[in-house]
Amino acid sequence: MSLTATSQTPYKAISGKRTLQRLRREAGYRSAKEFAEALGIPGSTYARYERAGDGADCGIPLPAAWQIADKLGCSIDLVIGREDIDAPEPEGIQPRYDALSPEGRALVDSYLSYVELSEHAIRSQKCVQR
Repeated sequence: MSLTATSQTPYKAISGKRTLQRLRREAGYRSAKEFAEALGIPGSTYARYERAGDGADCGIPLPAAWQIADKLGCSIDLVIGREDIDAPEPEGIQPRYDALSPEGRALVDSYLSYVELSEHAIRSQKCVQR
């Protein structure tokens, strides 16, 4: 399941695939009512979101889409059905890095600096031993 979309991804509604219900169930919420309670919204409102079509005209307000995406740990594109839930994960480190929050990127950058410094120390020690 792909969790992010890049700005280069062209809009393509995933017709016939209602992903919001599937995302909810995969997150462990057995019913729409249970998930609506976790979101703090009326069950009828959330049930309408699950029945809505995909794409920009799905009818889910942006603040609600953000709230749902945050609760499910996925992108808004998945919530509104704009991204294919069954799309393969991107390969390589760069797409994974790009999908991180600024805080996550800072952690990765910090760790890479540590690894580079360690590599430098290892190389220097090997040169001294020769």
